[in-house]
Amino acid sequence: MSDSGNVVGILFGIVGSVFAALGPAMAVAAVHRARLRARTLANGLVAQAVCLETYVTEERVGTDLSDRRTRSVRHVILGFRTFDGRDVRFRDTSGAPRVVGDHVPVRYLPDRPHRAVTADRGTSGAVAGAVVATVFGLVFAVTGLFFAFLGFGIATGGDGIAPAPDGRTVCTWDRSAARLACPDGVDFSDLDLP
Repeated sequence: MSDSGNVVGILFGIVGSVFAALGPAMAVAAVHRARLRARTLANGLVAQAVCLETYVTEERVGTDLSDRRTRSVRHVILGFRTFDGRDVRFRDTSGAPRVVGDHVPVRYLPDRPHRAVTADRGTSGAVAGAVVATVFGLVFAVTGLFFAFLGFGIATGGDGIAPAPDGRTVCTWDRSAARLACPDGVDFSDLDLP
């Protein structure tokens, strides 16, 4: 096997391994955020927040520099005072329409007031988001594992004939001869393989 095949295989294997590690990390982070939100809503102290500021930013939609499409993103800043007198400002991510001066019930944990959540929205969005992020993370991990196995298999030159799970022998690609190696006299020489 050539050195370039080894390098490509190793790169595929490393990238696949990174993807395989990031997938579960994304899932764990999403579940952690959902549990923190649920715990805050269930056990947090209640405060009355006021909408202090709203603003809109324009974000580019595409990654191509010639693509001029944008989307507007609305941001809402809420502020409240904790039971011990600290003033806290935080970004409202609930998506509810708010205007400056609106009063909004919030809940917060005393040790994390900056992680306050609005109490006028339920937890269903957080749970659904955690489920979607978990599924996406697992798909990401499985795809990463596939590329890792494929890449490291290329790098190590996984030639030879491997038995199938039911005991039959399957054909494999013999890199040294640039042909399929098949048992039982099966001949694929008439196929136009690269």
